[in-house]
Amino acid sequence: MEMVVVMLAGLAVMMRTAVILAFAAAMALGSGAVADDTAGLEAEVQKTLQGVFTALMTGDPEKVRPFLAPEYQVQRSDGKGYDREAYLALSIPKIAAMPTFRDLAITRNGDIVVVRLMIEVEETINGKVAERVSPQLMVFRITLDGWQVVAAANFARLE
Repeated sequence: MEMVVVMLAGLAVMMRTAVILAFAAAMALGSGAVADDTAGLEAEVQKTLQGVFTALMTGDPEKVRPFLAPEYQVQRSDGKGYDREAYLALSIPKIAAMPTFRDLAITRNGDIVVVRLMIEVEETINGKVAERVSPQLMVFRITLDGWQVVAAANFARLE
């Protein structure tokens, strides 16, 4: 009987150890998956920003339209704001070259991605030269057709 008790106690210790090791392995694998997802999301955001700004650089409202959600809103540092149709008709910036995007802070909840970033760009907005390096905030929605900008805030001072 003593032998059975000792064997059962040993088996219980081994099972606890196996559970702890399995949990630790799952946590390690989970952490890697989160890191991979974060890197993948940042790469997707960079790709999307390139696409949006490539369309903006054309100055063609019909090339920009697919990137803007129907409810799109933009707010500028001078207090002016536009909905999608007004932006397409009146306020597409003139951009000299592809901007540089850095210091991205990205959060995602379902199909919504919020991006806070610093942007370096040579642009003219409504006839005024914009500050070359400035913070921006962009909110995207991921759809079956791709990413669309829902809202943007451009903090570049206009001169």
